[in-house]
Amino acid sequence: MTKTKILCSLGPKSENVTTIRELLKAGVSGFRLSATHYELDRLIQLVNLLDEVRMDSSKPFSIIVDLPGSKLRIKLPASLEFLEVRDGENVLVSEAELQTSKKYVILSESRVIQQINEGDVVLLDDGRLQLRVVKKYGKYVDCFVERGGKIKKNSGVNLPTVKLSIPSITEKDRYVIKSTSNLRIDYYCLSFVRSSKDVYELKNLLETLDSPSAVLAKIETKEALENFEEICKASDGIIIARGDLAVETSLENLPILQKMLISRASRFRIPIIVATQLLESMVENTQPTRTEVTDIANAILDGADGLLLTIETAIGERPVLVVETMKKILKSVEEHLDELGIWFEARRREQSTDTSDAIAKSSYEIARETHAKLIIASTASGSTARRVSYFRPNCPILATTPKESTYFQLPIVWGVVPVLVPEAYSVDIVLHVAVEKAKTLGYVEPSDVVIITLGTPCGVVGTTNMLKVHIVE
Repeated sequence: MTKTKILCSLGPKSENVTTIRELLKAGVSGFRLSATHYELDRLIQLVNLLDEVRMDSSKPFSIIVDLPGSKLRIKLPASLEFLEVRDGENVLVSEAELQTSKKYVILSESRVIQQINEGDVVLLDDGRLQLRVVKKYGKYVDCFVERGGKIKKNSGVNLPTVKLSIPSITEKDRYVIKSTSNLRIDYYCLSFVRSSKDVYELKNLLETLDSPSAVLAKIETKEALENFEEICKASDGIIIARGDLAVETSLENLPILQKMLISRASRFRIPIIVATQLLESMVENTQPTRTEVTDIANAILDGADGLLLTIETAIGERPVLVVETMKKILKSVEEHLDELGIWFEARRREQSTDTSDAIAKSSYEIARETHAKLIIASTASGSTARRVSYFRPNCPILATTPKESTYFQLPIVWGVVPVLVPEAYSVDIVLHVAVEKAKTLGYVEPSDVVIITLGTPCGVVGTTNMLKVHIVE
């Protein structure tokens, strides 16, 4: 298993049980289902299928549902499959169908038209086409085509110069959540987050539905960048969605943004996932490009917990080969983390002001000095395991937990191997069970050194206050 986690999206090429099992065997630690591309009945069916697979598997993985969110899309007049626009032409962007001979497209959210003004930029299809508003009318705007191309049905729309007032959690999002909250979903991805208020709104909704699901905030708007720390503080993890983020900002700034966002988010001890175009050439090809391999290596060295494959495993011809290729790249890079991971050395030099952080840092340092085979983090909420992961130890982190929700949320955290154990209220029992589990799983054998962190009283969240150097008998 790699320490950097591989997440993949299911789609027409991978949503059958045989391929899911093969992907799991190849190294996947989390499966993403897009509620944008699935009807509700099929979405529910696939969540249940994934849950059945993991109940039969010895390897835990996370089930992630990506909510549609407030993504703007283009609709075309009923008679068209696509619309070709050329540089220098004019095209109308409307809130409804028009009776006109001019070229026009329709915006999926009609009220947005009122928020667009002259001079604003309209980007289509991940920025491949660029329009600029030259005249505003009541129910449509007239745009000059600065970069033309073929406009397809449901092409995405970005308005980087417009502050939208549409809610981040849409009515469709609410419908999906309410219809699936009784299922064993580990994370909901909240799309187009603009502030921490959006995250808290989703968490409050999940709480009212008595759902233990956690929230991953997708960072893909300018407003999210402006409110980034507050979003991280509110979230259970973030996804750096490089597709829309590059369109909303700029391609040339994306590499620096990625490094800065990972560095800033890591301070909150939450999982950080990098997504979009990681191995996109393998949708059709059997090998990645050199650029893709380098990009993946940089994401690992930047400090990403996991990498999310999207169309590569959803519609690509060889989803299992894609994951196997990703795993080879991760293994190769992870061999050099100590010599090349300058970000991690900086983390290890930080002063710890929190007791739990100090113990996590000490577990890393003592494991290094004693050449420990394993760090065992006894955790109820998963916080201890995430804190140890932050320091990027060489040895695996075995996270023992009695909580099933924690057990299925931890697989996406760097270097963590979650293990479900019975509830115990004695330190001696917690230690004994943890070490026996490690022996059973083959991580340690007699005379090996193990570092164990736990808290008293046992089973209470936020009480990590003990560290033990243990020799396996």
